[in-house]
Amino acid sequence: MAKSRNNYIFSKKCLLIILYLFYINNVNYNDIIFRSFGFHFPPSCNYKIIVNSLKNHTHKYAVRIFHSLKEADIEDLDVMGNINVLKVPNIHKITKIYSPKQAINIYFDEVKFISEGFIEGKFFKYELDETSDSLFKDDLLHYLSNDSKKYRSKDDDSFLLWLLKLYTSRLSTDLVLGAGINCDYGAKDWKSLITTLNSDFYKNNNRALNETKHYVGEELFVSSKVLTTNGFDVYKSLNTELYLFKEAKSFNDQDSTLYRCVDYIARHQGTNVITYNYDTNLEYLLRKRNLLYSTVYDENSFLIKGSYCNIFHVHGLLPYNKYNESRYTDSLIFSESEYFYLYNNPYTWNISKQLHDFTFNTCIFIGISLTDPNMKRLLELSKNPLKFNFIFLKKEKDYLDSTFKDLTNYYFTYDLIPLWIDDYPDISNWLDCI
Repeated sequence: MAKSRNNYIFSKKCLLIILYLFYINNVNYNDIIFRSFGFHFPPSCNYKIIVNSLKNHTHKYAVRIFHSLKEADIEDLDVMGNINVLKVPNIHKITKIYSPKQAINIYFDEVKFISEGFIEGKFFKYELDETSDSLFKDDLLHYLSNDSKKYRSKDDDSFLLWLLKLYTSRLSTDLVLGAGINCDYGAKDWKSLITTLNSDFYKNNNRALNETKHYVGEELFVSSKVLTTNGFDVYKSLNTELYLFKEAKSFNDQDSTLYRCVDYIARHQGTNVITYNYDTNLEYLLRKRNLLYSTVYDENSFLIKGSYCNIFHVHGLLPYNKYNESRYTDSLIFSESEYFYLYNNPYTWNISKQLHDFTFNTCIFIGISLTDPNMKRLLELSKNPLKFNFIFLKKEKDYLDSTFKDLTNYYFTYDLIPLWIDDYPDISNWLDCI
């Protein structure tokens, strides 16, 4: 299992390198198509990349990944269109590097690589020989995203934006929204929400709260029985926290992140939204613009043909002041027991939707951290060798640069490309570009 996992991560790094080589050789993201199936696929071919060249020619590249030099007859594979990736223990200890006459060869030891060959009929040579100071094995993604500035003009897309455009233009796209999407408006993120509800339950008795947390962790709601004790109406308190907060920014503010997400949806009819939020803020903004949408929050929901947006509330829905209506409160995944039930039943619509879209669509995570083990499990189960998902992450002030390097590597192991931002309005700038 561990070997299989390591091989998978190695193959995703190989994909990243290949796309980077296309990028620095000025291949347009619009001209790239992946193929994982064909009637003339050689057995050793992992996948093909088809490029429509500037001269309107179609170039087919057959990618082969070898996990040792012994697996490959490198001279026999020196054929136009072949991309041969060879895993080596250490590129500095290779006694002989074969210089291809037609193919592309990449020698990669998981940290450094040497590549040379022909892209679009032109010879290139690129070598990554940086020393990593990361806690992880390498700084590949971090290095390539910064190094790309040397190869493209200032007016061109960065490598990360090029990747984002590539995958959002080729695949159906999901916006995956967490509690952080509402922080612009003054709402609480998930951790702050739980802290507030805990405090409400204990009637601000912080000592009792802290002593209980010592044994059960951050979240009070160990079982559904707790929710009805002590005269505590958790759904009423949740309604208050979701809707009756002091606004920091108007819902009509065009600079808010959620508003700009609606801008994106307006430009891309058919967008899916997977949201872990219980509120109807997104629906409110779509309705104000007369954009047709579908809302799914339980098995009785359905999709409207021709919707601009399909919104999947995978943890349930609680509209304003509907905290006494069972059709909404029954949909909520809120207590620990409800979470356990959901994530132990993979055939529920909530789980199947997430697994499908994480695997086959391009997902852009906004307002979400990766602290939830259930989220990590879903990402682990939805691996796809030919695609990446993307996640916006805000850089905390005064954190070490090495921390962001290490985190970039960590997120990459979950097929996530981190898009680091200095502040939330930066998300809007990225969305405006795709």
